[in-house]
Amino acid sequence: MDTKYIYSVLAFIIVGFAIAAIWHFVLFGQVYTDLKIYSIEPIIALGFISFILEALAFVYVFQLFRRGKKPVLEGLIFGLVVYGIIMGGIGVLAEGAKHYVTSLSTWLLVEGAFYLITGAIIGSVVGLIYGKSPHNE
Repeated sequence: MDTKYIYSVLAFIIVGFAIAAIWHFVLFGQVYTDLKIYSIEPIIALGFISFILEALAFVYVFQLFRRGKKPVLEGLIFGLVVYGIIMGGIGVLAEGAKHYVTSLSTWLLVEGAFYLITGAIIGSVVGLIYGKSPHNE
């Protein structure tokens, strides 16, 4: 297996999980509590498994579509589109539609920002790890 793939998957999991933990439990922990989005205590293990699956798929698809000319920019755009918009659409809009929240506008703003920011950072990191393609240097 390609070492860049493995490093990128690990970076996605570590960086993404760190952002999620800080965002949901430290920076905006009280906001999420006030939104009453959690009907039970969050099951951290399921979140971690989710990040593993997301990382495997995200990095696999990234390596298929990257051009390798401007790797960080390509990663940033890929992260915003795939994680920020596609995953965010599921995680923000669909979850907001299915679960009671005390303020839908606050949910959309805070959770939407989480997906966009996380996608931008993770995508940039993955792009940085992959770097320029040898034929583009």
